[in-house]
Amino acid sequence: MRVTRNYMSALLSGNNSMNGTSSLLQRALSRSSKSKRASRTALLTNSSRNNNFYANAVKSTANTQKLYYNMKYHAGQVIDYADQLTDRSDTSLFARAKESGDNAQIVAAVKGFVGQYNKMLQNMKDSGSRADDSYVTQLNNISRMNSSELDSCGVTRNTDGTLTVDDTKLAATDLATLEKVWNGNSSFAGRAALWADSVESHAERNMKAEASSSYSNPFNTYGSNNYSNLFNNYGNKGNYFNYFR
Repeated sequence: MRVTRNYMSALLSGNNSMNGTSSLLQRALSRSSKSKRASRTALLTNSSRNNNFYANAVKSTANTQKLYYNMKYHAGQVIDYADQLTDRSDTSLFARAKESGDNAQIVAAVKGFVGQYNKMLQNMKDSGSRADDSYVTQLNNISRMNSSELDSCGVTRNTDGTLTVDDTKLAATDLATLEKVWNGNSSFAGRAALWADSVESHAERNMKAEASSSYSNPFNTYGSNNYSNLFNNYGNKGNYFNYFR
């Protein structure tokens, strides 16, 4: 009986020892699993944040491209209307108005010019770049110097540099006054067109620059370390399926 008791005691002791070893192993495995899960969660969270950052950067680039596209378009329209108003050829708006006695086409061109001029100014203000601020300053100086002449034909210069048309007063303005204010390269329209040409070229350059930057590799620009670590961790933690299991 003593041998049997000793045997049973040893057997129970061995079982307890094995159970203890098994428990330690399970705890170790549990800690390892939790550590892996935490590592995966942190890595994927960082990757998600960088993806969001890149998406926001792409959106910002698209908005900037749209802004410069609009700026280029409106500056081009200012130039087109100015070309009509400053033309002194035999087929110009003023030449035809003198023959017909109808100022309607000149009035329409002035209104078109003012509308596009205001939009161009707003685009440059929205940009806020140093170059655009400089263009705004130059155009404001020109409109300020010509404010009395503009007012004589129903175009008022506002404090923010934009222009407002009094349709009734503009339509009633005589041809001689319209010609003095709007016709020729030295007129307000002619001088504004010179700066609009610079604005158009500047906007086009910025459009190309933004388009070029948008094609850069996002993994080289945003979150490159995290994407690199992601692939390096495959080797450290096991193969792809073990790592993301």
